[in-house]
Amino acid sequence: MQYIVVNPRGEGNEMLITAITTWEGTPTALEGLVAGSQAAAPIHEGFGAKNPRLMRSASGGDMHRCEYMIDFDSFEAYGRFLDAMNESAWWSETTAAVASAYPALKNCGTRLVYNVI
Repeated sequence: MQYIVVNPRGEGNEMLITAITTWEGTPTALEGLVAGSQAAAPIHEGFGAKNPRLMRSASGGDMHRCEYMIDFDSFEAYGRFLDAMNESAWWSETTAAVASAYPALKNCGTRLVYNVI
């Protein structure tokens, strides 16, 4: 996967890329997601991710959803992370566990965002 993004802040300014995976589930399934995310965080850091966190709504709805977020210095760093993760035995085990948790836990997709200020 190749991305061409112009850093709108100019040369020398750091770009922040955040991958946000949205999960939806039952209260019990979301408890399992918390435990799984705690276990996954150091693994993701080993693959090159920074600042792993699992966010839940405190108000405003979507109480049945969580968002797992990890940061990268560039799209290239995100690509290296994906390569490392996809080549790992951990990824195979994780995808099997996620599949077995369905429909109580649903992966709603991952989106990439980048800081423009």
